[in-house]
Amino acid sequence: MEALSAYIIKVNIALIFFYLLYVIFLKKDTFFAFRRYFILAATVFSFVYPFITVSAWENIISFEKPQKYTTQVTVEDPAFAVVLADEVQTAEPVNTININWWQVLLLLLSAGVVFFLARFTWQLVSILQIKHKSIRKNIDGMEVFDLYDEITPFSFFRWIFIHLDSHSDTEIKQILLHEQTHARQWHSVDIILMELLCVFLWWNPIIWLMKRETAINLEHLADNGVLRKGVNSRDYQYYLLRLTYHQNATRIVNNFNVSLLKQRITMMNKTKSPARKLVKYLIALPLALLLMAGNSVYAQNQRESEIFTEVEKYPEFPGGNQAFMKYLVESIKYPVKAQENNEQGRVITNFVVEKDGSISNIKVIRGVTAALDAEAVRLLNSMPNWQSGEHQGKPARVRFTLPIVFRLQGGSAGKSQSPVTPVSADVNEKGKILDEVVVVGYGPTHRESIPSPQEYAESNGNELFIVVEVQPQYPGGDITMNKFISDNLQYPKIAQENGIQGRVITQFIVEKDGSLSDIQVVRGVDPSLDKEAIRLIRLMPEWIPGTQRGNKVRVRYTLPVTFRLSDEAPTVEAAKGVQGKLNDPVIKIGSSDATFVVVEEQPEFPGGNAAMMNFITENIRYPKEAHEKGIQGRVITKFIVRKDGSIDSVQIARGVDPLLDAEAIRVVESMPTWKPGKQRGQPVNVMFTLPVVFRLDKKTEDGIQKSQT
Repeated sequence: MEALSAYIIKVNIALIFFYLLYVIFLKKDTFFAFRRYFILAATVFSFVYPFITVSAWENIISFEKPQKYTTQVTVEDPAFAVVLADEVQTAEPVNTININWWQVLLLLLSAGVVFFLARFTWQLVSILQIKHKSIRKNIDGMEVFDLYDEITPFSFFRWIFIHLDSHSDTEIKQILLHEQTHARQWHSVDIILMELLCVFLWWNPIIWLMKRETAINLEHLADNGVLRKGVNSRDYQYYLLRLTYHQNATRIVNNFNVSLLKQRITMMNKTKSPARKLVKYLIALPLALLLMAGNSVYAQNQRESEIFTEVEKYPEFPGGNQAFMKYLVESIKYPVKAQENNEQGRVITNFVVEKDGSISNIKVIRGVTAALDAEAVRLLNSMPNWQSGEHQGKPARVRFTLPIVFRLQGGSAGKSQSPVTPVSADVNEKGKILDEVVVVGYGPTHRESIPSPQEYAESNGNELFIVVEVQPQYPGGDITMNKFISDNLQYPKIAQENGIQGRVITQFIVEKDGSLSDIQVVRGVDPSLDKEAIRLIRLMPEWIPGTQRGNKVRVRYTLPVTFRLSDEAPTVEAAKGVQGKLNDPVIKIGSSDATFVVVEEQPEFPGGNAAMMNFITENIRYPKEAHEKGIQGRVITKFIVRKDGSIDSVQIARGVDPLLDAEAIRVVESMPTWKPGKQRGQPVNVMFTLPVVFRLDKKTEDGIQKSQT
């Protein structure tokens, strides 16, 4: 819409300048042919020049657009949440009507186009009807259509229409000379062109003025053609006066009309303009050059100031993503006042990494409270310069979205004004979405349990890190680790028989020498599954240790292992932990189905994760009955992304309620075709897991509890 608006403005600027030039300098001369070509050329040029850019002019002038800075920080478990928030507490539901004024304007413009296009079509049909009812005759070797009614003589391309009984032989001769000039010089082309422009740009007054000037000038050309054949000027003018009260056929023909008769008679009696005045037409050249130069400079500045969300090379925080996460962990603080007031929620911010790596346009696009919003902005304002991004080989401005969720442990959400909600479509479009960062706070009654940003171990006096510059790594990388898990992990028989499944969250320390220590389950499912997860980790070989400032350090690592039962065979899902965020590649064991769970290239929703989040946010619906009953929770879905990208075998791996389960399946099944996964360069079937969280906000829960009591 912005590009269309810019184009329309450029066209109107050119039309206004050319029209003023014509009225001030050219309208009063007698160079009718030059005037005709000027109007046609100026009109066509006005619609074409916005597409013309001359690189040599782009650096002459530089107009800088005001820079906009946007930022986003989000903190929560990586899942999609559907949240119903009652923003207005009233006894009766309040319906909010959101009017898209751009759509209203587009609808009005389209209605006008339809109306004028219908009128234009009707005029064409009326000409054909008149031709069908007229009698074809030959006068002095010319084909003429004798009109059935007293209509003003007119021509349409090569067709000449005259009501012969209404005119003397002398008048018919003058009419034929006039209409022959129209036909011979193809004046109908000018008329049709201006009519079509008026159809599609009916709201533009300049177009109607240009159309009027075109019609007047064409009559001057035809009048001049009659007088040049030796017709007496006075007799011809008297005849025009007698035609004053005749009815015109239609507006899209060259009528032998007397509209604006005074101008025509004045021009016929005017002395021919001297040839030296033709130099005035050269004024159009510098005007055209100025317009093209301005458009070129505008295009250059647009390219320079354009903010991208997708680029070939993304900007990078100094030191990489690990350093960025470390900066966030060390720098962000949960405001004490916000903790005391039990304030929590997601602050969605937006920022732009400029060409020089500086951070600009920082703003909160969805806030929670003043204290939390201010802390999010402070964090981003204090960031160092990034390494700039590139697009098409040149530095580019790139917009990022970073959500920060402030969450209290053990406290109520009494003053939370923005429950944890998904990043909706309007946010996704505003920048590349970064990984979420979780800021955990503690209410007044839990202040004694507040941990420090980093964990320390007293043993051997060694510092224990959670975030480091270079994370520890399984030898061979993630794919090798997943293969190790699939080869060695065994689904406990007792768990299979009892249908026990779920995610076991484990933690361990990767020591400086790569060995694993302090292996523990931080969130278990069942003793049998917990024990198997610990057994598996103890079997692992030594890792490549993490480093901080070039030195090997001890790092606490989180690894979730998901045990899941399926109709075909037991499956195991493993994930790596990266700074508190869990990614969930799935490892499938014991199935003869040619469906992979770990592949070299994972399947992808068209447009990436941000587009998938946008799709889910726009399409999922919280079941009304579930809402009324206060049902909420995480539905774990799984499905197969086939070789052709289609979605198949959608099922619930872990459900909450039939209502929520059915809605989750519906959304997944409605997804478009994915980009399929690949193994050794070939498309393959891949099992994919997607959690969907249905969550009611605090006020909705309280309202339901009160109604139930």
